[in-house]
Amino acid sequence: MNEGKSNLFSNGVPESLMNSIEEATGMKRGRATLIKAVFHSLHTYWARIFNLPKTVLNKIDAMCRTFLWHGNEAKERPALVSWDRICKPVKQGGLGFKNLHKWNIASIGKYVWWIEAKADHLWVRWVHAIYLKHQNWHNYNPSPSSSWAWRKICWVKEILKQFLFEASWKATGQQYTSKIGYRWLDEEGMKVVWHPWMSNRMLQPKHTFFIWLVAQNRLLTQDRLLKMHIIQANCCFLCGSEEENIDHLFFNCLFSKRCLNLLAQWLQVIIHENEVIHWWIHLRVRSLLVKHIIAAGVATLMYQIWYYRNYCRIDQVVPRPVIVFQSVRTQVCTRIRCKTEIGMSSIAKKWTDSLIARM
Repeated sequence: MNEGKSNLFSNGVPESLMNSIEEATGMKRGRATLIKAVFHSLHTYWARIFNLPKTVLNKIDAMCRTFLWHGNEAKERPALVSWDRICKPVKQGGLGFKNLHKWNIASIGKYVWWIEAKADHLWVRWVHAIYLKHQNWHNYNPSPSSSWAWRKICWVKEILKQFLFEASWKATGQQYTSKIGYRWLDEEGMKVVWHPWMSNRMLQPKHTFFIWLVAQNRLLTQDRLLKMHIIQANCCFLCGSEEENIDHLFFNCLFSKRCLNLLAQWLQVIIHENEVIHWWIHLRVRSLLVKHIIAAGVATLMYQIWYYRNYCRIDQVVPRPVIVFQSVRTQVCTRIRCKTEIGMSSIAKKWTDSLIARM
């Protein structure tokens, strides 16, 4: 492959092909937001009223999963990341999606708590008069002739018994909420070192999702495609000399190193290419905003390397590193102008002004 054309778009890549490349990178941040804001909100309403059947919850999960990865709930294709991992909190390496089964249990737990606390509700008084009849709620077992809804509430009671009825919980005087119950059901796992990148407001949403995929090692790089027997040979499209994998592509590839050097010169930092995320975590700067902008620059560059790598795969032309860097610089400066107008320290303002001046 020849390194020569200064503008990849001069080859007339059709818009449909551009869209397919975007799809291949897995930029699904907008769909993730839609699932959280709409689909899971609808479930939250019904989960507070009914103990939904497992079949219904599995169907909702399947629809959300296929919509996230493919944009159509009817498609059945493998996902890049398992749904259980996606439902983990952001600090544990997930996207913070709700586990619908656990959320439903936590939501129904409020009825268990009301009965235990003998809340002043007509329904609670009716339960004590018809079902409990002065029996101990802790040890109560429903009769087989009881309604399905009541037996499900008793089933939730057994799951939450250890949490709701322990003395330390009662002593706090707190009121039960679905969020508290869900937090107890969702066991706390190990935090991932790269989770601060996910909450960095300087990153574009698609770049945040992309970094998450890179951290999960789920990009469809050549080495993974070779293992799937989709391709017959593995060779980096950008340098043409070594096998492609995530470690090579970011930033052991000669092309990527050149791009990273240009970015480091512009940001006026020394970036350790072998462990970029660990280097950023231990980076000491005077302003947190400066640190976030540096992370945005690195994340944008990683996304652009993958973006141009896909063009190179189709077009057989490697762009000059300066073209990639110029695209990164423009996007980062645009993000700075949009996100740093209010509440910026004098140190950060001076540094950001110098970045924009060197465009």
